[in-house]
Amino acid sequence: MVESLMELPLNNLVEILSRLPTKTILACRCVCKTFIDLTSPSNPYSTALHSSKPSNQILIIQFARFPKELNTYVNFNDARLVTKSGASATKLRVSPMSKIPKLQIEELVDLFCARSNLTLVNACNGLIYFAVNLRTKWCSLVCNPITNEYVRVRQVDKLRGYTSSSWLGFSASSRKYKVLRIYTYLNKVGAHIHDVGSSSWRDVESTPLNHINWDSSHAFVNGVAYWLSRYDYEVGLMVADFIVYFDFESEMFGTIDAPPGFNSYRLSHRSSMSIGVLDDCLCLIDNTVGLDIWIMEKCDDWKKKYDCVDEFEKPLYLFKATLRPLQELSTGEILMVSNYSDLVCYDEKRNNFRLMNFIKMRSIFNIVTFVPSFVSLKDMLSLMG
Repeated sequence: MVESLMELPLNNLVEILSRLPTKTILACRCVCKTFIDLTSPSNPYSTALHSSKPSNQILIIQFARFPKELNTYVNFNDARLVTKSGASATKLRVSPMSKIPKLQIEELVDLFCARSNLTLVNACNGLIYFAVNLRTKWCSLVCNPITNEYVRVRQVDKLRGYTSSSWLGFSASSRKYKVLRIYTYLNKVGAHIHDVGSSSWRDVESTPLNHINWDSSHAFVNGVAYWLSRYDYEVGLMVADFIVYFDFESEMFGTIDAPPGFNSYRLSHRSSMSIGVLDDCLCLIDNTVGLDIWIMEKCDDWKKKYDCVDEFEKPLYLFKATLRPLQELSTGEILMVSNYSDLVCYDEKRNNFRLMNFIKMRSIFNIVTFVPSFVSLKDMLSLMG
């Protein structure tokens, strides 16, 4: 029998750490260098700590579009939410882990000029990305909410056009974090790419079709950003390409077709569809008639995972709602967010839905799924290249 925790085999010690809350792991890292090494992604034993399995995923929720401060909160998975069940909904009491990032208000004013427009965009490999998108100014930052560090993204050398969207991505081969900026200029779409920590931007040669509603429905899976194309307001027609994607590895755009059997009615009602991530795969939720959940395990290879309900069995709050998948909980339920800023859980075993509301909190403005990283942002960027 071992007399000290440190005498345990390393794989057993990491298994114990992986069951602890993120805050406790951070406290352990302050004890000794052994814990720091064990929780580093470069340690082969730490896979359980850094995998994207549901027990490692937390939710980052921005509750207001125009906050007086950075009131974005980190929330744990379902097992760590204090719940109070009601007749028709589950009430969630949010216990914030930290505010993201810890910046001085004066710095924000200097950095963004209009701090109220700071918006949570996406999460990627342990980092999260914020951006301000104004007609006359575009700025952004990358931060690690666990270590409370941030880095400002270099401004575009020549800010052309209006920024339609910007995203943080990662290239596994080059080990570089990248920021993609998509802009509209003279009724045409263009794009720049930037390696975080470098001093320049470069143009992306291949650009997608015009007038895609970039931020309406999007997902990030395994180094690729996806957008569900919707309506071309310029010509009054539905965009032909179903999904447009950008691969941060090849730095190229591409398109994906709709699942098999999608007729013209479904394709013309994409406002009732949304994309997200489930099981590390691109996921499509189709709420045009019934409610179906599709998974794309390989490129252009769609499979229907759930045939949830038909048109006449939907709860009233699901009619005409756009549902974006967030994660599969440890209970087996699928957590989704609707365009009405509600959280919805689907239980396949019982084939039912439950609505989730926050206690004493405003409606959700944005929400992303995040896998924490215990490596400092400075070390992450210094390891690139």
